[in-house]
Amino acid sequence: MKIMLASGSPRRYDLLRQMEWDVEVCSLPFDEAETVEEAKEKLSALSDQKGKTVFAETDITLLSACQNENLVCAYNALGKGRAAANTIDTASPVIAADTIVVLGNTILGKPSDASDAIRMLRLLSGKAHQVKTAVAVLYQDKTQLRVITTNVHFRKLEESEIKWYVGTGEPMDKAGAYGIQGKGAVLVERIEGSYDNVVGLPLTAVYEMLLSAGAPVKEAPIK
Repeated sequence: MKIMLASGSPRRYDLLRQMEWDVEVCSLPFDEAETVEEAKEKLSALSDQKGKTVFAETDITLLSACQNENLVCAYNALGKGRAAANTIDTASPVIAADTIVVLGNTILGKPSDASDAIRMLRLLSGKAHQVKTAVAVLYQDKTQLRVITTNVHFRKLEESEIKWYVGTGEPMDKAGAYGIQGKGAVLVERIEGSYDNVVGLPLTAVYEMLLSAGAPVKEAPIK
């Protein structure tokens, strides 16, 4: 089965290829929301932007069901997916995703520099946080949107560990300044929920959504 991935993330690409699907990247610019307040404002403005926004009317209904931090990643995922779907046809499923790290009521995005990465890791040290990935699947005339949450517990980190990890360069392109699939695995004490979700794409949810949409997920794999 061919998948159109509306994301430039190599980690999401690798997860989909793990299923032996044929994956083509179609990542287009989209003005993302970074905070709950911004996401709410953007959603509120959509009803006044008919014909001037990438979103379809059905998308607004799906987004309106999302609350708080879920709305942020849902808005971004569906927006990226719709931007791709408006450019290509949806004869093949279009998959988009957005991952955020939430500590309390604070969203931790990608660090702006090494100092910002150190700040984030100090905040996460010895605490539990949530990783939320919103997945949008657009296939033919169907659009689906889900937000999956995983609880992640960090070890109490030594200052030397934080500086070593930031020095590897791994945190710089990742929400929350760490990657569980890389060297950042040693920062994590345990998780509750989907591991793939923390990497950036909950495969089980994606598979279920594709099945629900009627996509041919069980056809012979493409080598």
